[in-house]
Amino acid sequence: MMDKKTFRSIVHLLILATVLALVVAYFSTVQAGLKKLWGLLMPLLLGIVFAYLVDIPAKWMEKRVFGKLKSPLAARVIAVFISLIFFLVLITGVLILLLPQLGLAVRQFSTNLPVLYQESVSSLEQFMHTRPELEQGFSIIEGYINTFVENLRSSSPKIADYALSLLGGAINGVVNAAIALVFSIYLLFGKRRLLSQLAYLMERFIPEKYCRTIVHVKVIANRTFGKFFTGQFVEAIILGSLCTLGMLLFRFPYALTVGSVVGMTAIIPLVGAYLGGAIGFVLLFNQGYQMALLFVLFLVILQQLEGNIIYPRVVGTSVGLPGVWVFTAVILGGGLFGIPGILFGVPFVATIYQLLKAEKEQESSVA
Repeated sequence: MMDKKTFRSIVHLLILATVLALVVAYFSTVQAGLKKLWGLLMPLLLGIVFAYLVDIPAKWMEKRVFGKLKSPLAARVIAVFISLIFFLVLITGVLILLLPQLGLAVRQFSTNLPVLYQESVSSLEQFMHTRPELEQGFSIIEGYINTFVENLRSSSPKIADYALSLLGGAINGVVNAAIALVFSIYLLFGKRRLLSQLAYLMERFIPEKYCRTIVHVKVIANRTFGKFFTGQFVEAIILGSLCTLGMLLFRFPYALTVGSVVGMTAIIPLVGAYLGGAIGFVLLFNQGYQMALLFVLFLVILQQLEGNIIYPRVVGTSVGLPGVWVFTAVILGGGLFGIPGILFGVPFVATIYQLLKAEKEQESSVA
């Protein structure tokens, strides 16, 4: 006769198989529904992320700076307010520096593109005269470029439609950012009440052994994510400062703007600094392609020096994740969820890694 435990396991497997079969049979419908749900939840998820990032320095100030205040609530409110103002000023300052310069660069780029293109072609032709064996390859590349330019001219209406859709996306992004900011403020100032409510619901509706597991996972995840973002902030400040000083030293234009953008994007692991470098390339390309290429060379050298010398000493193995897993997390996270996947993929995988490591150590101690 079948016991209750075996029967329950069979029922669970049957339910899981049925759900998977329905997902496969109606995959397009499920995918569309998940995409719509993701769009609806995006402002709230952004608010949670922003609140978590703001809370990292707020907790430090609450304990170290305002810990002597008689009222813990006053210490919390002041710390959160200062941290929130710091982040908002930082983001606003970078946008104020970047957007006017980027708009000017785009206008100059569209005006100077024919001249820059002709200068580039002339320089390449002079180079090819000294290397006749490469002349045929240059002719092929020039044909591709001319075809691309002709296609670009013939697709002007499509570009206008794309610009309108881009404007709509920008408006939607501003609305989502406003909702996320309001939601994050509610989370930050109501953190203790929210945590106590979640703890009550867990104790009321979840068995005790599962509660202990959830708390254990939460502690490790919070520690891992906190160490990761703290380390990334330190790295971003150092890299942005070095980029600004280096550009000033080598007399590159837009030093403060490009350095700020590189520092902001350096929070994203591995590829963040190069995303900021792409914006710098666009800004500097108006000064000539030689200067833009020199900037790319400067940034690559700076990134290698910072990543191999400064980063290990300042940040170190903050999340305790081997390099191959960091690379895997960035590739998979970026492929599945884009920039957010790259940013949160590393601490997410590091959390799983630490949980498995703790489980293995526990088994070894028992044995």
